[in-house]
Amino acid sequence: MESEQKQKRFAMALAVGAALILPVALAVVGFWAMWSARAPAPPAPDPVQNEALRASIERAANVVMPVPTLTDEILALDCPAENFEKEVQRVVRLATGVGGSASSWNDGATVRLIANVPASVADLFRESVQRGVYDIAAAGDQKPMKVIQVVLRPIEAQPVPAKKKKN
Repeated sequence: MESEQKQKRFAMALAVGAALILPVALAVVGFWAMWSARAPAPPAPDPVQNEALRASIERAANVVMPVPTLTDEILALDCPAENFEKEVQRVVRLATGVGGSASSWNDGATVRLIANVPASVADLFRESVQRGVYDIAAAGDQKPMKVIQVVLRPIEAQPVPAKKKKN
């Protein structure tokens, strides 16, 4: 009788062991199948393709989302690239001189200044910017304000001709 119980216990342990080994074996086989079927790492991106993709995305973004404009009136000034900072400071100084404010945005090719000046001196501000006035002090009403855009565009600096030496 005791041998029958040992056989039953052995058969029961074998059945439980098989029931426990089966899920573990399936998990190992599944993991092995996924590991062997994984895709190889993608090749390193080509810098030329990256630049072309970036340029393409920028062009698409410019078509879909053009540069915002606050007003239809834009003052365009052409100046050498090395004088951009001086021109930006000059326009900001003019805007604060007439009782307004200005902020700039550089998109890499041009500098866009948004000046918020009193409407009573807006014409004076425009003329001062276009004529190259360095500084101005004018009293203007604080309300209503007018938004004026000034766009600085780069031009090639003109080389200074060298004087010829006389022998």
